[in-house]
Amino acid sequence: MEMPTTYDKPFKSYEELIAILESRHIIVDNKDFAMRALENFSYYGIINGYKNTFIQLPDSDNFIPGTKFEELYTLHIVDTALNNIIFKYILFLEKALKSRISYLVSEKYGVFTDYEDMSCMNPNDYLHTRHYSNSTGRRRNILRRLKENISETGRNPSMVHYLNHHNHVPAWILTTNISYGLTIEWYNLLKSNDKQAICDTFISPGLCTAEKTKEFVHKAFDITKEYRNKIAHGNRTFSIISLPQLPKEQVLAFTFNSISETEYNNRMGQNDTMAVLLALMVMLCDPYIITNLHTELTAALSPYKNVLFNNKTIFEVFGFPDNLFERLDTFFKRKFL
Repeated sequence: MEMPTTYDKPFKSYEELIAILESRHIIVDNKDFAMRALENFSYYGIINGYKNTFIQLPDSDNFIPGTKFEELYTLHIVDTALNNIIFKYILFLEKALKSRISYLVSEKYGVFTDYEDMSCMNPNDYLHTRHYSNSTGRRRNILRRLKENISETGRNPSMVHYLNHHNHVPAWILTTNISYGLTIEWYNLLKSNDKQAICDTFISPGLCTAEKTKEFVHKAFDITKEYRNKIAHGNRTFSIISLPQLPKEQVLAFTFNSISETEYNNRMGQNDTMAVLLALMVMLCDPYIITNLHTELTAALSPYKNVLFNNKTIFEVFGFPDNLFERLDTFFKRKFL
């Protein structure tokens, strides 16, 4: 007779989960509150995101003695709010890139693409290979993927409408059916002068050389894409690692020294949450959107500015300077003079 499997992660009641919390050095002052929190967010959602972070003992599942459940709960709430804000404004950047690409491509290369021609050799096609660079060796593959997104409409009403009621699918409709990642790959295919034209609409020329501006824009797209992918899969804002790195010279120039060279050298603003925020600050050009970003960040963080989490301020937890709001004020005034 086959022996029953003993599962290494069996079901635990809320009472048992609270006992596990206490065994891991977490102080639970109010068990009723902890019970309600676990009902709403789950043990895994609140606790396991802190593995290998500042609040846990090294090489251990135990937390630093004195850590309170209410602290973890509060961090989870703030982290979720911050994730939602950053996700929202990365979406605005995605829309801005799609709008610029579709405008440039339509103006220069027309509004027609033969989405059944996977050779991409129709001279009247805005996805003709001659319009794009092959410096990465992936030109034809990416152009094919763009065309495949026309026929793979899914539930995209704009694409369905154009296929059924119009005789062509322009670039501004194609962009409604492609991901941020594929949009960035389309941008990367553009010839140098086309990339420069788009870069100049994001960042005013003159702060850096054209090549360094293009380098920053490329990195800004990459870091925001990777960051969004990670938070979409539940990563904690303050524990996200392995992001593309923003280049120092451009970070300092384009943000009007919103962070110092010393801070950058100490890893602030390189490839962390602060770097993502800096990229958004530089790349988003609409004063209304930028003002809303500032307002939402302030609303999310300011209630906790005097609260300590394991002797760290909320700004330190997320890798921000303690005077973040003042720096944002200064930057926005410089940007929109």
